[in-house]
Amino acid sequence: MLRFRLLAGFFLALTLVPLAAQPAYAHERRTVGPYEFVVGFLKEPAFEGETNSIDLRISRAGSGDPVEGADKTLKAEVVVGPNTLPLELRPRFQTPGAYNAEFVPTRPGTYIFRFSGTLDGQPVNETFESGPGKFNDVEAVAPLQFPDKVPSGVELERALAAADGRANTATILGALGLLAGLAGLGLAAWALASRRRAPAAASAAAPSARTTPATSQERL
Repeated sequence: MLRFRLLAGFFLALTLVPLAAQPAYAHERRTVGPYEFVVGFLKEPAFEGETNSIDLRISRAGSGDPVEGADKTLKAEVVVGPNTLPLELRPRFQTPGAYNAEFVPTRPGTYIFRFSGTLDGQPVNETFESGPGKFNDVEAVAPLQFPDKVPSGVELERALAAADGRANTATILGALGLLAGLAGLGLAAWALASRRRAPAAASAAAPSARTTPATSQERL
């Protein structure tokens, strides 16, 4: 009997080890009136460039009963700096009181989830910000890339913007060079025409200069 208990305890410990090794997901828990909100990223850790989702779970404070139908009366937004993206809350399959709102974070750092609307007629306007003691920030994916480093979307956008800037500068300089060339051709044509007009004017003025003495002799 003792041997059986020891074996049972041994196998129970083996089954609990994988559970203990699982990471503890970071979510912020907050009481909002008669409700309890649990908010974080659905996939943690969250990495830039990977599809993720808001993980919103709503229950009644005290009883823990899930609150269903919140997707019909609540609106969700994700905010990063001055940028705001409205998201659609969707009920999670076979998980009452849980809601998803998918998006792709493209920048590492702090993310803010904002919920507004009503629950059972009660107004809701709550903001959840990632950070220590709350839920995880979005992490850069570059340190995990192997063997090749793939530029992130932000890096590609900056590179394209820089290339566009260089192309625009080259276009402007080329246009200025073309205008300068045309101006030079115009000046050369004007100078050539001026040289051609000068001998013609001189030859036209020469006969009148020779007839002057004859006129004076007639007067004498």
